[in-house]
Amino acid sequence: MVEVIEQYTTPFVKNVLELPPSVIRKMWKQGKIKLIDVRTPEEYEDHHIPGSLLVPLDYLEYLKDLFEDHEVGVVCEHGNRARYATYGMPHLYKKKAYVLQGGMEYWMSMGYEVESGVDDNGKLWRKLLKERL
Repeated sequence: MVEVIEQYTTPFVKNVLELPPSVIRKMWKQGKIKLIDVRTPEEYEDHHIPGSLLVPLDYLEYLKDLFEDHEVGVVCEHGNRARYATYGMPHLYKKKAYVLQGGMEYWMSMGYEVESGVDDNGKLWRKLLKERL
């Protein structure tokens, strides 16, 4: 018998779950979560999920007011930075945070929507940082 693990969590950080792209996509399409992309601006410009909000990992704590009152799906290229951004900084999330397993690489391998370029969601973080610093 083969057991398929569809989600992963830890008893120490109960508000964080790791979910496959299919589940994250369904929640996003239903408007249940906001997608936060923690990659670099260059990675975001190359390819990102339409509507995702760029908040580079290094600035995540400074910009937490953009998402702290929402359930969020956290996205990176392979899943490692998203895992760190959630399990490593659980104090940022008042609600649930979902790690996109396998990151953008897995998302794209599933054939899900991706776009290139920098949109308003890719510029917002810089604008807010300038205002605050």
